[in-house]
Amino acid sequence: MTDLLTIDIGRLTAGGSPGPTASRDARRDRFRRFQESLARDELPISGPVQDLDTAAAVRGLAAKLRGRYDQVLVVGIGGSTLGFRAISNFLRGPLHNVFPGGHPRVFVVDNVDPAVTQALVSSLDFGKVLLIYISKSGSTPEPAANFLVFFDRLVAAGAAVEDTVVVCDPGDNGINRIAATIGCHLLHIPPALPGRYSVLSSVGLLPAELVGVDSGELLRGARVAHDAALETEPESNPCFLLTDALHHHLSTGSRNVHFHFSYSNLLAEFNLWFIQLWSESLGKLNDLAGRQVRTGAMPVGAVGATDQHSVLQLLKEGPLDKVIGFVKIAEFPEPVAVPKAFPELDEYAYFGGHTLAEQLAIEQLSTEISVVRAGHPCYSIALRDVSPAALGCLFYFWELVVVFYAALENINPFDQPGVEEGKKMTYTLMGRREYAAHQETERAALAEYARSSQATTLG
Repeated sequence: MTDLLTIDIGRLTAGGSPGPTASRDARRDRFRRFQESLARDELPISGPVQDLDTAAAVRGLAAKLRGRYDQVLVVGIGGSTLGFRAISNFLRGPLHNVFPGGHPRVFVVDNVDPAVTQALVSSLDFGKVLLIYISKSGSTPEPAANFLVFFDRLVAAGAAVEDTVVVCDPGDNGINRIAATIGCHLLHIPPALPGRYSVLSSVGLLPAELVGVDSGELLRGARVAHDAALETEPESNPCFLLTDALHHHLSTGSRNVHFHFSYSNLLAEFNLWFIQLWSESLGKLNDLAGRQVRTGAMPVGAVGATDQHSVLQLLKEGPLDKVIGFVKIAEFPEPVAVPKAFPELDEYAYFGGHTLAEQLAIEQLSTEISVVRAGHPCYSIALRDVSPAALGCLFYFWELVVVFYAALENINPFDQPGVEEGKKMTYTLMGRREYAAHQETERAALAEYARSSQATTLG
């Protein structure tokens, strides 16, 4: 992939190509059909990387708003915010709000946690806040409630509410009607694109542009992954090779944990994006034929070298039920030299002449070798550098892997029926009018559930 990413699956396929020859041939044929669907733009993930008009509109809106606000408040949940959090953390760093470098400070609110919301309500000058409200359906309860809280503060502060940006599905729904009522900016998400795949649409690109990230470079990197998936035969195609090996271990083998070990704090938020993508896309009760299959390996995220001091003991000596992926950065902008000091002390003298980047790379490799020796199949993905293109390539590469993995499982990677029950119960218990008929049933179920409680107290 023109070296934006380097994917090494040698420790996943150490025993040879997974599966019998006939099965491998069938999987290669399935991948070729996947390539055909991708080439015909039949998969919703390809839309954002090809949609030059929306990308231009996003850049235009960002240029209009940029420089007018020194604080941006992004309200959403799940796929509406996780992608941007990964972009901001990777390209602006986890200390961006402390050292904004001429860009606005950004606050992402993606939970109905009163402690966080109240802290922002009491601390921000809402006359100088740009509010971005992202909700694909326009009715997801958590961002809707937070939007009402923050919009009320904007109005009370006399802010220019017409600068508010709403990002949602097109159609006749509450969020579009609100946008029309207040006359604010409105961007639409492609209807067929689930939120967890929307990072490369206006959902992720607009806030990225507002903090100085080149959205065009994010999309360029994504197109590199797109073209590589289309143009390469299965035998040498990174998407096919990694997906095929993962599927062998996680679906047809005895392993049911996909451990995503990212070696940089810059990738900590990417872990969370990956966990949602993997979980909602691949954790399914039924396959496309309606058969009950209960698919899905549990994704777990960790950050190296920090989490070597929390999870490595378990990885080394615990159950052999994991596939471990190491994600690393080949070249940091500033490797940070460690000075020579205290040469008389053996515990410190050896650091001189090395860099922190070198030490991080050595610790990653040492950990990888150690867990391979313990019996875990492993792979690694190296980003060339800390750049929008490398990150865009990584986002889209994982989207491709997950969608093809779903094809091998014969499941739908674009729905999430498992989250609907809890959402409908929330609507009912919170008193949403359309769900009034279910009130009595849900409250009876709640009372029955409470009777099974065996709670104890301390203090």
